[in-house]
Amino acid sequence: MRTKSVRIWLILTLMTLSTAVWPQDRVRAVAVGEQEPIVIEAHVIEATPPNVLAEGDVLFQQGEGPLAKRLMADRFSYNYEQRAGTLTHATFTTCGLEHPDYRITAREIRLTPDQRLKATRVRIYLGNFRLISVPRLNINLRPGAARETLLPRPGYNSRDGLFFTASFSLASTDAAAADLHVRLTTKAGIQEGISGGYAIRGSARTAPPYAADFDTDLRRESIVLPIVEEETRACAFPQSEPRPRLTAAFAALLVRERAYDIDIPDLLVTRLPELGVRYVSPQACITGEDGQPVLGVQADGRISWGRFKEGPGDGYIERWDARGTASTTLRTFGHNTALHGMGLARYSRYGDGDSYRVIGAALDISRIFPRGSFASLRLIGHAIAGSTPLSFDDIDIPYELQSAGRYVRGRNTYSIRLDYDLQKQSLRDWEFSIARRLHCLEPSITWRNRFRQISFGIRVLGL
Repeated sequence: MRTKSVRIWLILTLMTLSTAVWPQDRVRAVAVGEQEPIVIEAHVIEATPPNVLAEGDVLFQQGEGPLAKRLMADRFSYNYEQRAGTLTHATFTTCGLEHPDYRITAREIRLTPDQRLKATRVRIYLGNFRLISVPRLNINLRPGAARETLLPRPGYNSRDGLFFTASFSLASTDAAAADLHVRLTTKAGIQEGISGGYAIRGSARTAPPYAADFDTDLRRESIVLPIVEEETRACAFPQSEPRPRLTAAFAALLVRERAYDIDIPDLLVTRLPELGVRYVSPQACITGEDGQPVLGVQADGRISWGRFKEGPGDGYIERWDARGTASTTLRTFGHNTALHGMGLARYSRYGDGDSYRVIGAALDISRIFPRGSFASLRLIGHAIAGSTPLSFDDIDIPYELQSAGRYVRGRNTYSIRLDYDLQKQSLRDWEFSIARRLHCLEPSITWRNRFRQISFGIRVLGL
């Protein structure tokens, strides 16, 4: 349907001028269909179906309104059937202001048929201030897609001092993905690494092959609430990161990665390397007579081998690890409340002969309110056997209560998370953040109490 819509636009626009050149002061071409509308403006537009060549102060716009995606360039070649093209000496933004809040400039930007933007020799600006330069950058332009971090995140805490954290996509295709992670600190030096993988089945874009493991997956498991997608009749879970079906091989080389341990606040972990396979099952959904989901199930499992080091004077320890989680919606109450259950099983074997076994479960109830507000309460428990020579992957808190909430009022968003240790009957950690939506950006400030950490973030609107 997308290609057909664009063809209709081209036929109507160019039926008598299919190989013509318009040397007017400004030429405008518009494609309107079921996808986001496209506008091309330039001093000169030459069309030789299915290709369009635009030169001179080129504007390429995808979408409508003040947060439409805009690219400006000296030259733009575009294939309207594939919706792919190349822009030279280009600028990208989603900000419609005369002086944009942010912009990305590049020597060359390629638009791919799967609606990705791939830029080389990149500079990122906030206003007129150049924030950072990187050799390349990949951005997913599809509506609702998971986003890479475009801007580094600064902050300060008692462990690292002043820090800057950033992740950059080195490669991103349906078959493969690779990301560079960098964390610059004044107290703990540089923490860096590369992670990625190859998707045997599924897409490496929509479900990353590699996901770092620490003590438990139940605490990080997203809060979920099922709805039914009418076309596929599968369960979809808003308020959580999408986890489509995936079978993938992964690898990670991470040096001095910051790990969270309640007993060792300054813990750093090096993974050289970690290799494994990951499987994410397709979502299964059972609906009731009213068409609403009454049960949704999804499983996520991985088997890995790796060499790990925690202290600067420690040697490497080998670990074979197999773990899996399963999530299920136990019951829904109307359209905005759900009772959710999660299970965890894990077995780890180490080079020194130790083994570590964990069976865990969590029960979560969550409610979604208008305008994106929500509240949740989660009870987590673990049964543990054996021992581990590594500190980052042991279970520090066997039983805990986790609460999270978000309140949206006008342009402001307030979020809070509380972690309570049921065994010691004390508040383990809490976190509070405030974000304010501006015209094109949403800056935020977050306080994490345990490490006396304050961090700042900027979310790009329109992506």
